[in-house]
Amino acid sequence: MAQLKKMVIIAAFLMVCGSCAFAQAQQQSPPPPRGGEQAADPRMEQAIDMMFREMDTDHDGRISKKEWDAFHEKQFKRLDKNGDGFITKDEVRADMKERMRNME
Repeated sequence: MAQLKKMVIIAAFLMVCGSCAFAQAQQQSPPPPRGGEQAADPRMEQAIDMMFREMDTDHDGRISKKEWDAFHEKQFKRLDKNGDGFITKDEVRADMKERMRNME
């Protein structure tokens, strides 16, 4: 169970970090999932559920741009340990080690 929890946190962390690269992309409607929503991997569903628990602060089942930006601002501040306006690999490593320690 702890291993699954670690995987979900790492996946969510990477998803949040990776999403910055797509922030400027034009919005398009995604194609419907093949086989319906039930076809998704359970771990992916857990990561999505976790993402919505964290970001959907008004609990309407959708993440607004305001909620998205607020979440990412909070994450940036959490990672930027020295407050210099930049996130270094060392800061990310330290954060990930701390999260892993807290899971054990």
